[in-house]
Amino acid sequence: MHFKQPHQHHKILPQELLFITLPLLFLTAYIYTAVRLQRILPHTMGLRIVLILLFVLGIAGMILFFTAGQKMPIALAGGLYRFSTSWLIAFLYLFIFVMLIDIFRLLNVAFHLIDRETIHVIFSNNIATSITVFGLVALLLLLGNIRYHHKEREPIEIVTHKIEKPVRIVGISDLHIGYTISAREVAKWVKLINAEKPDMVIIAGDIIDNHLRVVMKDSVEAVLQQIDAPMGVYSCTGNHDLLFAVKEDAGFYKRSGITLLRDSSFTLDGITLIGRDDYTNRRREPLQSIMEQVDRSGFTLLLEHQPHHLDETVENEIDFQFSGHTHRGQVFPASLIADRLFELSHGYMQKEKTHFYVSSGIGIWGGKFRIGTRSEYLVLDLKPAN
Repeated sequence: MHFKQPHQHHKILPQELLFITLPLLFLTAYIYTAVRLQRILPHTMGLRIVLILLFVLGIAGMILFFTAGQKMPIALAGGLYRFSTSWLIAFLYLFIFVMLIDIFRLLNVAFHLIDRETIHVIFSNNIATSITVFGLVALLLLLGNIRYHHKEREPIEIVTHKIEKPVRIVGISDLHIGYTISAREVAKWVKLINAEKPDMVIIAGDIIDNHLRVVMKDSVEAVLQQIDAPMGVYSCTGNHDLLFAVKEDAGFYKRSGITLLRDSSFTLDGITLIGRDDYTNRRREPLQSIMEQVDRSGFTLLLEHQPHHLDETVENEIDFQFSGHTHRGQVFPASLIADRLFELSHGYMQKEKTHFYVSSGIGIWGGKFRIGTRSEYLVLDLKPAN
């Protein structure tokens, strides 16, 4: 006898549902914002045509860059990347303002705060309202850009019996060198770092933003080599590094004067550095396995790009963990989401005997704006207990 097999329905996984839902939500918000802004703008001066072009070019530029950027001239690809990622931030705030206007209109319907005719005049074909909305967004972006270029110094001091002499360590993360951040800008960071007279420099991943070709053309390696740290410069991989630098030319790190630690450790003068491969590598070594090879009598410092599973670090009795990745959302209100996603999305925390610092990054992804967050570098002073 032959039994008919029941029809197997494909079960949609949460990740697949998210992959479908998020683009649809973004597209809905994008169209909604464009339509509502069209109604606010006056008919004159071709402003509505300019707005449509901005919305079309903003999304088209992003798609073009990520699908064909490698085949384009570097200048064109860089222009598309900088424009589209900056426009993404501008769109976020335009969306927020449009939402606030519509919420006010709904409240007015419920509570009759202002007569309908006045509401229509204020929010339809009104040059003053248009200037206010776009002016506020432009001002936010200007202040955000100024804030980005101001690098905050974060000092931390830890007294420990595990070292015999003071050690100064400068920590940076999320450089994202590439189409947005050039060798000239990195040279300014190197001056900041060298001014601290560090014994050691640690990098918590994402040195590279995209493909290496623009980094090579810009001679970034020669700039990174100028970091002056007698005990060396060390880094773990970030998700961007695994996608690009490691795959395309792993020799980039050595030529830049950086020791890359991938699920490995290195001991020098009583300090043991442990560098984990990024969380996106599902085949990376468990932390416990790595720690089996580590001499725990010295001060242990873990470089872990993404600050997941902090309790695992505590269980392995590591003294200090330095992470990045979150950027703390880069701009408000994305920072609120980052705060919910991570136990520690930014700053210092101590759990039992383990110290943590999650950096919001010295660099940035995409548009150079810090709104409600900051660009920073860590200055960690280790001092002997006696």
